[in-house]
Amino acid sequence: MKEKIFVILNSLKNVVRVAAFLLLAAFLLNTWIVWFKPKHLDGNLMMETYYSQPEGSVDVLVVGSSHTFVDVNTGVLWDDYGIPSFVIGGSLQPFSSSYYYIKEAVKTQTPNLIILEALACNIDDDYSNPGILFNNSYGLRWGWDKIETMRSNVHNTDELVQRGLFFEDYHNRYAELDFGDIAEDYGDPTRMSSWKGFYDYFLTYGISEPEYGDDVVPVPIPNKEEFYYRRIIEFCQENEIPLMIMVSPDGGYDDLQRAHYLYAEQIAQEYGVDFVDFNEYYDEMHLNFDRDFADIGHLNHIGNRKFTEVLGDYLNDNYDLEDRRDDETGLYDSWNDNSLVLESRYNNYMLRDTSYTVDYLERISDLSDDYKIFITVSDITYVSDELRQYLGLHDISCQRPFDSRRYMICGDLTTVFEADDNGLYYEEFSGEHHLTVCLSGTYFDSERLNVIPGHDGVEFVVFDEYNQTIADAGIIVGDEVWRS
Repeated sequence: MKEKIFVILNSLKNVVRVAAFLLLAAFLLNTWIVWFKPKHLDGNLMMETYYSQPEGSVDVLVVGSSHTFVDVNTGVLWDDYGIPSFVIGGSLQPFSSSYYYIKEAVKTQTPNLIILEALACNIDDDYSNPGILFNNSYGLRWGWDKIETMRSNVHNTDELVQRGLFFEDYHNRYAELDFGDIAEDYGDPTRMSSWKGFYDYFLTYGISEPEYGDDVVPVPIPNKEEFYYRRIIEFCQENEIPLMIMVSPDGGYDDLQRAHYLYAEQIAQEYGVDFVDFNEYYDEMHLNFDRDFADIGHLNHIGNRKFTEVLGDYLNDNYDLEDRRDDETGLYDSWNDNSLVLESRYNNYMLRDTSYTVDYLERISDLSDDYKIFITVSDITYVSDELRQYLGLHDISCQRPFDSRRYMICGDLTTVFEADDNGLYYEEFSGEHHLTVCLSGTYFDSERLNVIPGHDGVEFVVFDEYNQTIADAGIIVGDEVWRS
């Protein structure tokens, strides 16, 4: 009997050892996957973030290529229309990936409208390259939809297995691993806590207004794209989800693209589905082709706002979407947070992009109480009348050749600082960041700001407290703002 018990105990020890080994191996593998997976805002991270949205909170789901998450501004849809929207997609997303994204998306949300972006009408490759495949599949949870979207975009089973493991995408990242890969919020807590899939493209690229003929006739889209395009329409109708198909403004729009979209519109009409080509709305958007695009295919921080306002008007006029801004349940609080993040990032960029004193003073005067403006008056020789007036309104004198004091403007309140015995005027620990104003200069995380040899004037450091970042730092000399 004792021998049997001894054998059983030994067997149990072996089972425990094996189980412990497997659990440790699983933990290490999962850690390796989390740390080393590419963190792309394009594609995979937006789908992962979508899964975390409160149940029943997404009213409008936008799916498609990069034109969706660069052009459709979720902050504008919330601010101006009270529409809680989310954008999921990936660069050059084929309709096959859009189909499986939609199937996966409705497992966790019940949108009142799905908007399908139609760039895939022009994709004539049956198979995606590894980068496109990764961006358009990795964010999906493991399951049949993920396997199917990969299968639909590779040549054969061998490539499916190879690409499905994504080993190369992980293994090649050892040299570039940083804190953002390890942190739960990817090193950007303000954005990721309320992100809805959209991000601004802060570039400006002048293009010519697209031209196309009046006599363009429909041309069939590639067979694979048509197959999945129809499957998307049929899936939405079977599940009684309203569907709108749209074409985003595109600087590369030409006769062939228009011919493909006309064909896709015919199919939409066949099913009784709304199809809108916003390249026919340039005048309503007041698009400026010299400054509203980031590249030939995508709108920038100015253009996406113009486009989204027209899109929002169209949704208001044609769909029964509730304005959620007055909702007090807390279900939509993150959309308001998302709007604040996007608005402050936009303001910060526009501030940094302003080089004339008059315009600059106008911009900082419009900033919210989330901003702190630190001012050092080091030379009044070239103080313009506009700057003197601005400082005067905030009780800051421009009479001394050099003012040893420091000033902080927050909203309508101006605070005056005198240096202590250590030469310290002001110090703030904000989250993980450290802001210091002292005799030797202004520092953010130990980096000195505004060191511009040969330029003394009135120094401005603008701290964005909401995003925990320096919005801008410059020295105003006469009519210009100088930056290091």
